[in-house]
Amino acid sequence: MKSDNTHHLSEDQLIRAVVDVADLPDAVQDHLSGCQECLDGKMSFELELKQLGQKAERFAPQPQRRIMLPAAPDKNWIRNLFEWPKLAAAAATVAAVFILVWGTNMVRNTAGPGSGDMTAALVEAEQLMTEVNTLVDNALPPFYVEISGAENSSSDEDFYRFLIPNTEEDAFTSDRGKKGNVLC
Repeated sequence: MKSDNTHHLSEDQLIRAVVDVADLPDAVQDHLSGCQECLDGKMSFELELKQLGQKAERFAPQPQRRIMLPAAPDKNWIRNLFEWPKLAAAAATVAAVFILVWGTNMVRNTAGPGSGDMTAALVEAEQLMTEVNTLVDNALPPFYVEISGAENSSSDEDFYRFLIPNTEEDAFTSDRGKKGNVLC
């Protein structure tokens, strides 16, 4: 056995030798087979790994319950079709579609024929015109009409003439600051 003490295997090469010796180059394999120091390093690393595995096995907790994989589904699709969860989902889907179609038909039938739509439009237009005419007469909302008392008051022509004097009857000049009679 020839040993080359000057160039020993690196730590990475030792790890690769433990994993798979055939993965190393031929020169490194020859050195490993001939060098006792490198063989001892490899054996020491293997021993450390074995002890680590034993400790991990000893200190790892046991599972609390047995682990069970789900059973493989049955290959017969006809038997799978008649399982109760699938049947319940299918029945719920059919019921939802039936209720949707039935409800749509009920709403359509209660709406009445097309002439009913025209009558409804005319009634709505008449209500709109009534509301517009009410606003033309008195644009105040009913609450403000109650506050102002306008619905109970009688219109007085003198009061309106006081507020807005008629320019045709009254003079354009004021006689207020003059004393005596005013000549034409």
